[in-house]
Amino acid sequence: MRSSPMPVSRESILEELQKLLTSTLFENAGRSSTLIKYLVQETVDDRADRLKEYTIGAEALGRGDAFDPRTDPIVRAEASRLRGRLERYYAAEGRADPITIMLPKGSYVPQFLERSCHEGDAEIPATSRWPIWLALGTFGALCLMGLGIWAWPRSQRQADASMVQFDVELKTKGAVGSEVGTDVVISPDGARIVFVSRTADGNTHLNARSLSQPEAVELPETEGARGPFFSPDGRWVGFWAGGRLQKIPVDGGSPVALCEAPDLLGSSWSDHRFIIASFGGTALMRISAAGGTPTVVADFKSESILPVWPQLLPGGKSILFTGLGVAGPNGAAIYTLTMVTGEVKEVVRGGTYGRYLPGGYVTYVNQGTLFALPFDLEILQPLGAPVPVLEKVAYSSTFGFAQLDFSETSTVVYRKNSGGQMRIQWLDSAGRTEPLLAKPGVYLWPRLSPDGERLAVSVTEGGVSNVTIYDRKLDRLTPLATAGRTLSLWTPDGRALILGGPNGLAWLQPDSAKAPELLTKSGNIQVPWSFAPGGRRLAYHERNPATGFDLWTVPIKTTGGVLSAGKPEPFLRTPAYETYPAFSPDGNWIAYGSNESIGWEVYVRAFPDNGSKVKVSIAGGRIAAWSGEGHELLYRTDDQKIMAATCSIKGGSFVVDSVRQWTPARLAETGVLANFDLAADGKRIVALVPSGKPEDQQSENHVTFMLNFIAEIERRVPVPGRVIFRRR
Repeated sequence: MRSSPMPVSRESILEELQKLLTSTLFENAGRSSTLIKYLVQETVDDRADRLKEYTIGAEALGRGDAFDPRTDPIVRAEASRLRGRLERYYAAEGRADPITIMLPKGSYVPQFLERSCHEGDAEIPATSRWPIWLALGTFGALCLMGLGIWAWPRSQRQADASMVQFDVELKTKGAVGSEVGTDVVISPDGARIVFVSRTADGNTHLNARSLSQPEAVELPETEGARGPFFSPDGRWVGFWAGGRLQKIPVDGGSPVALCEAPDLLGSSWSDHRFIIASFGGTALMRISAAGGTPTVVADFKSESILPVWPQLLPGGKSILFTGLGVAGPNGAAIYTLTMVTGEVKEVVRGGTYGRYLPGGYVTYVNQGTLFALPFDLEILQPLGAPVPVLEKVAYSSTFGFAQLDFSETSTVVYRKNSGGQMRIQWLDSAGRTEPLLAKPGVYLWPRLSPDGERLAVSVTEGGVSNVTIYDRKLDRLTPLATAGRTLSLWTPDGRALILGGPNGLAWLQPDSAKAPELLTKSGNIQVPWSFAPGGRRLAYHERNPATGFDLWTVPIKTTGGVLSAGKPEPFLRTPAYETYPAFSPDGNWIAYGSNESIGWEVYVRAFPDNGSKVKVSIAGGRIAAWSGEGHELLYRTDDQKIMAATCSIKGGSFVVDSVRQWTPARLAETGVLANFDLAADGKRIVALVPSGKPEDQQSENHVTFMLNFIAEIERRVPVPGRVIFRRR
């Protein structure tokens, strides 16, 4: 191989440039295509001396004469992105090209390398692999800084284009994690990460860390944040907090509010200065990256699916998203939406959190396994069958998000799933445990029957969730046909179950073969939680696209064993989230969780509401249950502790006398969903606890990095007729 700034003819270079620009990787690459075309043209026209940061930004990238590279790093960011694209192109589509175009580190003048004919089918020369070794050097430096990264094998460091994996313990004031959404994201150029951490007071914050630095920096004024996502240039990170979609400079500054948003279930930032987001309703929304009123891109209400975790595809014309239905994330489908025409295509069924990767692949998660399939970006169709490429990825079987993110430079960061297995045990205030259901499983939402002899619990097996009844006397598990409804509550007489769901409440007699019957009808998710004394009124929370979750009650009547509901009545509707409304034993009070302050807390209001409220929890709380005669209120925190508040009524007002930790034991991590229920005697709870030994559990701040991950996918996932990617 010969190497010099101009070792080959101008005609050969321009022919290679045209081939590059019409490839799958560059055809819709926007700025990368513009930049490489400009750099090559200036070089072959003997104007390489003009290729300075100011000239490139002002002319090639459209910043104009006012461009100041000291305050605007767009040239450096786009050059870094271009280097990654060139490497991936010559590792796949361009591996047989006779000419290689390179952009050396520290220079904006491209080099043109001529390969001999036998090199076309060989691996890329070592001189063109510098971005990989740069990344290895960066992370190797971090190892020397004592960040807890595991050293990779010597043979692996020396392997050409091999995948490199190592683990990191992120240093933060709290524990990595939030209630909903991916907690750790990586910038497009792979140079830094942003992650969510929760401090001891229950509040979440954003933290940014350059991967060349040993410490993370907490971003100011990001209390309550979740769902971070990077801008294309990596200079900003978007997030949700306080009922608003916001953005903040990664290098420091104050947040900028973009729009009101009742929720955030995924977002993606386009090169064309707009953001696509799911606010938890049936529509995908478009918002200007400068802020403004959201507009509807597409509404899927008639299809009865919830579009979540969207990703803008290269070119900014189409969206990849997950469509959730009653079957849940494991039975969801990955779709594409072409924004101009509104055309929707199904890519694959049976998974969630679809992501497009450079080089022509779509990945998705099913039951903690990451699958990849070859994908044609032009016709928006898969080119082959999915292949498993990564196991034990942490994900939500309720909301469908996964704890992983990809950079455009072939780096993936993810959190491992320890298996999600739990056991169901009795716990008392002294921390004593007694097995209730010895068989480990993936459980949620345990609810005891009034007599304590039966337990209704959501069980997930083979990716399918159902309500199952455990009979303590018979030691028998009986799955129920609940038509996809997995949130249950016993009626006070123990003869029926109230079931939550996406279109209202239903009821079911567990000893009957009859299907669930509708109790309330709604276009929104409704979640049952408690009955007032006598069982004539039910409290539940319902999701509203505009205000999040609100609290409702509804009269319930039983005639001849048949349940019917009266007219639902709102109890509390605010812009904040209110959930888990628990009637007190005398029916005069309702305890509930709310994020009206920065974090989640437990409050109590009179029933009927007189407009006043009392904050019960200290340093965070979410799910409450009344004990005994109502003089004690147990509640669960987001770090899985059970606390107890001693209460009294003085002069007609509710008073919190003291708060203490109720048990030293910690429950299994279930996010925002219930993982305990209180026995009728108030002396013990039935709880979901982690399965296995504590030392087998992954630490809260543990993340895994993998370099050159796309090369690993290319090795394991064959692309039928790879030649179709080449456009001459």
